[in-house]
Amino acid sequence: MIWSRFNSLNSYLLGTATVAAIVINISMAANAKTAQEVAEIAIPITVQINSNLGDGSGVIIAKNGNIYTVLTVNHVVEDSTIKYSIRTNLEKDYSVIEVVSLQTTDEEPDLAILKFEATETYPVATLGNSEQSVIGSQIYVFGYPATGGLFSTERASELSPGLVTSRPKSRPEGYTLRYQAVTWSGMSGGPVFDSDGRVIGIHGQGEFGFAQTNSGDVAPIKTGFNAAVPINSFIRRLSDAGINPSDLVLDDTPTVSSPVSTINPQSAEALYFRGISYLDQGDAWEAIANFNRALKKQPNNTPEIYFNMGIARSLLVNPHEITRNSNPIKDYTKAIELNPGYADAYYNRAHVFYQNSLIYQKMADIARANKQLQKAIKDLEKAAELYQQGGRIQSYQDTLNFIQKLRP
Repeated sequence: MIWSRFNSLNSYLLGTATVAAIVINISMAANAKTAQEVAEIAIPITVQINSNLGDGSGVIIAKNGNIYTVLTVNHVVEDSTIKYSIRTNLEKDYSVIEVVSLQTTDEEPDLAILKFEATETYPVATLGNSEQSVIGSQIYVFGYPATGGLFSTERASELSPGLVTSRPKSRPEGYTLRYQAVTWSGMSGGPVFDSDGRVIGIHGQGEFGFAQTNSGDVAPIKTGFNAAVPINSFIRRLSDAGINPSDLVLDDTPTVSSPVSTINPQSAEALYFRGISYLDQGDAWEAIANFNRALKKQPNNTPEIYFNMGIARSLLVNPHEITRNSNPIKDYTKAIELNPGYADAYYNRAHVFYQNSLIYQKMADIARANKQLQKAIKDLEKAAELYQQGGRIQSYQDTLNFIQKLRP
């Protein structure tokens, strides 16, 4: 057995001299865990956070007697006038007895802690070292999505695998752990695990990005990129949270699994991931170059590559020259041809058609403007249909609202 601790925990705790060590069995970290094994760890420590304002998720990080502490994102519990409740994997409901926000400005991490009292016994999460989660690292997002028309306590838990795409030094609200994974509304506040089943982040952002438009504005597009607040950002705020470090289980043992390499990639998969990484960092030209190299190696059955190529081209739009723009439409169209059920491709292509209609209006070419507008509405109608079929209720409703905005 080994004594495990964060190397820099003393500095995180503002000079605290004594840190209680947590005993970790080294055999537990000897091999990377399967997705099923991570899910088995996640289920008993991940909770629903419910209210009449909306749904979220959280993770149990500490226990003191019968009082449990849950870590989540602040935007799930920011309304102090609302009553919140916790539902555990045992389908037990508990009233939240305390909410402590750790965010007072947009520059501070989007974090909060909740407390509830229970006589039942629940395990607590093992917190890892988020600095080990570099580009290419395997991660798993866990939470309770509001999908398929299920809300509040009807929600079921879900595990979503992904890879870290970038580690920016700073982002609003502390979202500096970014990854590509499938997430849904209701998973905000849920834990992000590394390949050893340790919590290395708290999920809170996903799905939408913004791109330059032909009208000179920015427009929301579906990206598939998500972000979490790294767990180390929480460790730095322990004193603000009123948490004793000895109440936490910390393990910074180096992870066994190696990240996907972006150095001299040769396979289509590695080239695609390097393109994704560049795209997440805003380098559209390098992203496109790697996507094209991936397509040469694997030209068929690659709708995701074309979809992300469309996103990359959206970053290169010239709002002053519509006829010479980098054209995302052809990429989204190819993605749809390869996958007729690609709802996000329809949604993003609709945005391009809509922005084209605006620029044609400015050019007083009303006929072309109307034609582009009708194409946008048609794509949005298809996207809405697919979102509804897939149980993506929030995306379905957002798309309906957009259609209503575009119709005369």
